[in-house]
Formats: sequence, structure tokens, C-alpha cells
Amino acid sequence: MQDRPQRWKDSTWQIHPRLNMPELKPEAVLCAVLDSDPVEQFKKQLHQNRERFRKEIEAEMEPLRRELLKKAQITATWDGLFRAVHGDQVFLLTPESTPKESLTKATLVSSNSPAGRKWFTTKISYQDNAPTCWCIPNEVSVGKVTEVELQNQNRFNIQHLYHQLIEEGQ
Repeated sequence: MQDRPQRWKDSTWQIHPRLNMPELKPEAVLCAVLDSDPVEQFKKQLHQNRERFRKEIEAEMEPLRRELLKKAQITATWDGLFRAVHGDQVFLLTPESTPKESLTKATLVSSNSPAGRKWFTTKISYQDNAPTCWCIPNEVSVGKVTEVELQNQNRFNIQHLYHQLIEEGQ
């Protein structure tokens, strides 16, 4: 007969996330696993707010304040997507919570919700004074651990998308 932890492992999908971003200050991110692509919702929100955002930016004469306003618009819009996420589905990821050598000490996200396509997503953090986040699609399967490593190479270029949709109007 299987023990309880093994039965849970065999009946759930799991994601083992690791944060590999020493440049991030503080080196911590708030994360969630989403069932749909948040980038599409972000684009939709930017389109809905495009004119208001442009007017706010144009009204600001000070260049530094204009840049701060753009960062605030990005952060508020992206982080607003987390409103639908329950508190028990959001967790703090730090290097200490994600050691490579052992799954027993690590953060392990697991669920008995339907397997399939999931997006490992973070709220906005700042790197080099710029908003940064991750949105990593994965296929998860029951009884399997999916490894996800947050690193510079797989960051979501949120500022570029904002620039395209708000400033260039594409």
C-alpha cells in the first residue's frame, strides 16, 4: 500500500521552479501557475487603456516622471491579471526555496486540477530599474515533475510589448 505523499504525487501534476537571477534585487518573485496565457489578457488590457495611457504620458512634461509613469502603467496592468488568482495559489520564489540538489527542500507546485498547458507566471519585479517578469508555458502531466528555471534568457520582454502597443500603436 502506498503512503499518502506518494499517492498525492502519483495523482497530481507538479512544477519544480528555480530562480536563477542573481541580478534581480531583491532576488525574489511572486509566482502563480495559470491555466491560460496571460500575455493575451495583457495585450487586451493595453488596447483597452491605450488612449488613456497615451494621454497620461503626453501630459507629463518631465522625462524622468514620464518613464516612471510608463513603468507604473506596465506594472499595474500586468499585476492586475493576478486579481483572479486565489491567495493560496500565489507563492514567493527565492533562490533559497529552489535548491538544485534536492526536491525535498524545494518549492514544488502541485495540483490535482486537469493537466495540460499551464503558464508559470510571475508578478513584476525590477532588474536594472526596469520591470521584468516571466511567463513560461509548459505541458504538465499527472505523476510527473516539470522543471522550470527562471533566468535572464527566458524573461518576458514586457517593456517591448508595451512600447509596441502603446507608443507605436501596433
